[in-house]
Amino acid sequence: MHNPLVLLSAALVSALLREGFTIFVRQSYPAGESPSDAHIKEVLLITPYKDIGAANAHFQHIRFDRRKYIYQSFHPEEVEKLYTAASQPTGYKIYVALIAGDKQTPDAQLAPVVRQYISRHTQWPPEKTNATLCLHYGDLYISLRYQHEELKVPLPAIES
Repeated sequence: MHNPLVLLSAALVSALLREGFTIFVRQSYPAGESPSDAHIKEVLLITPYKDIGAANAHFQHIRFDRRKYIYQSFHPEEVEKLYTAASQPTGYKIYVALIAGDKQTPDAQLAPVVRQYISRHTQWPPEKTNATLCLHYGDLYISLRYQHEELKVPLPAIES
């Protein structure tokens, strides 16, 4: 599966805190698993929020995820846990819900699959349809735009 997300780092945690992000939602992230990660026992995703309402909505959306957790930056011990996660502890791979700048559009491997999806499921001309990657509650989507219309399709639906 295509994974355009960025690994969490201490520098990134510091930058997010400086930018006013105060709540961080953690969840399982199976899309981040790779066949070459034999030593990785768990892949997680952390999504930063400035608004507690949005963070709570995300948390409710993943209510059945056994690895869900909310870090609140006004508790020093929670900030320390974020920095521990950012150190990429042995056996874990921890991503942040940010799409790398150069990966916001489908790459050479994904682009033909997206064009094929557009041809099969819409009346839009694939060459005139704008496709970008986006995230919602930890799930990757392809946002397809043509003229004044938009369609958000879960990435696994396009890749299958």
